[in-house]
Amino acid sequence: AANYHDILSTEGYARCEEELAMRGYSFKVFPVLVIGNNVYQGNSAIETNLPEELKFFAEHAEYRPRLPDIPETSGSSSFRLALIPVILAGLIDGVNPCAFATMLFFISWIASRGGGRKRMLLTGGAFIAGIFLAYMGIGFGLLGFMRTVSGLEVLRRIVRYLFSSLALIFALFSLRDALLARTGKTAKMVLQLPKSIKRRIHSVIRENPAGTSAFPPLLFFSFAFTGIIVALLELACTGQIYFPTIAYMVQSSGELGPQVFWLLLYNLAFVLPLAGVLVLAIAGVEQQRVREWFSRHIAAGKLSMALLFLLLALLIWFSGV
Repeated sequence: AANYHDILSTEGYARCEEELAMRGYSFKVFPVLVIGNNVYQGNSAIETNLPEELKFFAEHAEYRPRLPDIPETSGSSSFRLALIPVILAGLIDGVNPCAFATMLFFISWIASRGGGRKRMLLTGGAFIAGIFLAYMGIGFGLLGFMRTVSGLEVLRRIVRYLFSSLALIFALFSLRDALLARTGKTAKMVLQLPKSIKRRIHSVIRENPAGTSAFPPLLFFSFAFTGIIVALLELACTGQIYFPTIAYMVQSSGELGPQVFWLLLYNLAFVLPLAGVLVLAIAGVEQQRVREWFSRHIAAGKLSMALLFLLLALLIWFSGV
C-alpha cells in the first residue's frame, strides 16, 4: 500500500527528512518517492525511474537493488549551461524598449535638473537600485508560488503548458514587431507599454518630491522608491520575459538554492544595460546619440526577443518532461 505525506507541512517535511536520513540520503528537492531500496527526488527523477522500478518488480517479484549515488559534481556542467538562458534573458529584457526608453527619459529629466555628475550618479544609481529591488521582490513572490504549485503534478503540468505556450505566442508577436520596426512602424508594435502607462511612468518621475533636494540620503531613498514604482508599472511589458524565465528556473531545478542564484543573476543582467546608459550619461555622451542608436536597433532587439521566447518555450517544455 502506498503512503502519502504532504511535504509542504511541518509534519510531512520532518517525516521526509527522517525517512531519508534512515536510508542515508539528504533531502534536496520535492516531490520525493521512496520505493523499495531507492529514493527518487524531483519530478524528472521520479518519472524516469518509476517505470523501471515497476518493470523490475513485475519481472523479479522484488524491488530493484539500491542504485549507486550520483556524485554531486555530475550536475555542474548542466548547471552552468542553465545559467546561459537566464543571463541572456536578463540582458535582452534590460534592452527591452519598455525599460530602456524609460531609463533614457529618466536620465534626460535628471540632466535637465542640473547638479552635475555626482548628483546624476546618486539619483541614477538609486533609481536602478529601486528597479532591482522591486524585480527581486516580484521574482521571489512568483518563485515561491511556482515552487508550491510544482509540488502538485497536475498544477506543475499546467504551469509547463501555460508558460511554454505563452513564450511561443510572445515569440510570434516579437517577430511581428521586428518586421514592423524594420519598416519604421514602431507605433504599431504589440509588445509595448500602453500610452497611458507610459504617461503615468513619466509623471511618477517628474513628480519626485526630492527632485530639487540637496540632501543625499533623501535623494537616494526618494529616487529608489521612484524606481520601485516605475518597475511595477513596467511589469506589464518586462514581465513578458521575466515570468517565463522564472517558470524555466522552476522547471529546470527543484532546489531553492540554484533558483535564487539564477534569480539574482537575471536581475543583475537586467539592470546592467540600464547602468550602462547611466555611465554613458555621466561620461558626457549626448542623449541624442544614445536614442538614435537605440532607435536603429529596435528591430534587432525585437528579433532577439523572438529568438529568446522561442528558446524559453522549448526549455520550459522539455525541462518539464
